[in-house]
Amino acid sequence: MRRYKLHIIAALFLLVGLGVQAYVSYSRTRFRLQEKMDLEMQIAQEKLRFELYDALDASSQIAEKVKKCLKHPDELYDKTSELLNRYPNFYSCYVAFPPYYYPLRKWFELTSYRTKDTIISGIFGDAEHDYFEREWYKGAVQSTEGYWSTPYRDDDFDEPIYTYSKAMRDEEGKLICVIGIDFGLKWIHNLLDQFKPFEEAVFMLYSSNGALLAASEGAPADGFGNSWIITSKTLQPINIKMVTAVPKRHIIQSLRLGTLLSFGVFVLGIFVVGLLIRRMTRDERENARLETEKKVLSHELQIAHDIQMGILKDTNEKQKAQGNGDIELQTLLVPMREVGGDLYDFHREGDELWFIIGDVSGKGVPAAIFMSAAVNLFRAAGVRATSPKEIMEEMNAILSENNPSLTFVTAFIGCLHIPTGELLFCNAGHCAPIISSQDSVISIQMEPNIPLGYDGGYRFVEQGCMLDEGETLVLYTDGVTEARNEAREMLGLKRWTEIVATGEDLHQSIRRFIGKAEPTDDITLMTIRKTSPVQPMTMCVTCHEDQWPVMKRAIHTFGLCAGMEKRALKQFEVAAEEAVVNILHYSQATEIKMGLTIKNSQKPIANSQCLILTLADDGIPFDPTAHIPNTKATDERQVGGLGISLIRQIVDEMHYDRKEGENILTLASTIKQVNLVTINQSTNH
Repeated sequence: MRRYKLHIIAALFLLVGLGVQAYVSYSRTRFRLQEKMDLEMQIAQEKLRFELYDALDASSQIAEKVKKCLKHPDELYDKTSELLNRYPNFYSCYVAFPPYYYPLRKWFELTSYRTKDTIISGIFGDAEHDYFEREWYKGAVQSTEGYWSTPYRDDDFDEPIYTYSKAMRDEEGKLICVIGIDFGLKWIHNLLDQFKPFEEAVFMLYSSNGALLAASEGAPADGFGNSWIITSKTLQPINIKMVTAVPKRHIIQSLRLGTLLSFGVFVLGIFVVGLLIRRMTRDERENARLETEKKVLSHELQIAHDIQMGILKDTNEKQKAQGNGDIELQTLLVPMREVGGDLYDFHREGDELWFIIGDVSGKGVPAAIFMSAAVNLFRAAGVRATSPKEIMEEMNAILSENNPSLTFVTAFIGCLHIPTGELLFCNAGHCAPIISSQDSVISIQMEPNIPLGYDGGYRFVEQGCMLDEGETLVLYTDGVTEARNEAREMLGLKRWTEIVATGEDLHQSIRRFIGKAEPTDDITLMTIRKTSPVQPMTMCVTCHEDQWPVMKRAIHTFGLCAGMEKRALKQFEVAAEEAVVNILHYSQATEIKMGLTIKNSQKPIANSQCLILTLADDGIPFDPTAHIPNTKATDERQVGGLGISLIRQIVDEMHYDRKEGENILTLASTIKQVNLVTINQSTNH
């Protein structure tokens, strides 16, 4: 007896389980059928929207023609008749102008209409045919979108017709004309029946003011009751509301057969219950395993994020680089994901600030790994290299090796000599930096160097500019200019430069623009502001030939940063070399003091800037400006005379003075700026 009781209890549990399973199966099947039905109806709506939009886009085509033909409106006949030929479902097309748009004519309606196989064009409108009082004209004038008229009868056509009309206005909002298109009710009905996913479905179209435009076959005359599933959607940009209805029995009939088959399968194959339980248990284990792996991955990504942020230096708010007080350096990096591909780094050596900002192609962990490699390469190369160009080329050579995925890095590497404001830099396909001051925002024209990681043998071009007291160098990645707000509008370079010009907090300005929108890329900023006065470049070397390369490098860097054109700078270096060689060979001096500065000059070009080179030596008195050029043979000329003549030909000004036992030679050449463009000027920040 006890065994039978157990059997009865087991059978009851089995029946309950079968009932629950049948109900669950019923619910799932109903949900899937509902989901499938909704998808099919959405597809039908999109097809209908596309067909109507493709046809009604004709009004936009006519509008473009109207803009060109206002002085010669008769030319519109070609366009209107062309549209009737292209769309056989159109009965007529017309352009109706407001009262007295053309002087002496109150009514002026250019019309092309179809009569059997012929298209006739003409001008209509008079007191009997006063189109100003027609529904299609009034509705279009009052609507900001296209207007749909209710179906109406016209003596020229055999069936009820619709009119789709749209007002065309000028930039000030003044009405130019109303463009109208007529088509038959039968065409709309054919479209509705054509796109029905199944026979029992019903489509109904309503205008923007709620008027019924058309309904497919099967629509109940007394309205929809509880036995229908109803959905509605406004089809844009044609401004029509589409209501779809499906009888609930459409789902119930499919459910009945499915439920019976499901129940029969469960009754005949009771062992499936065990298999399902086993499968559910296995799925639970798998889900638990996946959830554990997900948590582990999330934890590892957080660790990777902490490591990546640890690689980058934290400047905090308005932190002064290494506490010297002569510059202010700020940085910001906001990765789109846990880890990202943007990078920056900086270090200071005496009076020189070395820095880099870059953007690795791609997202996520691969980009983060490449980013870490780039930062470490910058730090390692900076120990040996003497210029941004050398660092860039060393990094490029290493990153280009074993790079099968062709991952690349856009980068900007710079070296700021803080006292003089000389900014020497090399750009590898990165965003052009901006120099912001109280009065203007200036963009630096970049040389077209390639990004790092493509060609290990590429030779980069170095550039330079000057950073004055109070000016700020703004460096950023494309995640800033390509940031989008909730309306999917891009920030853009123009709006970004306007933000920089205001002098407001850049990060907060970007966040205000993005709002609640999801970030689309990493955002990285670096700003360097020079807070100390600009000083002339000075150096003192022993009077020995091996010191000239050091002096030449200083002259080249200063001239390049001053904006001198490269050919003129090369000639100026030749003149400087001739002057230094004369001092080394003939002055008997023990040391040379060199100074470089930029000053305004009244000649040879008024109000221009000049590069001023000053050479002071403690040698015997010698005035090269007193040398008189002659035409004697080379072997008869005064020693050093050829070099002095060459200097005179190159520089714009040359002066000599003898003070406190030193020869002081000054050379000046006009600077022609070649790489700075003012993109925004403002006197109120």
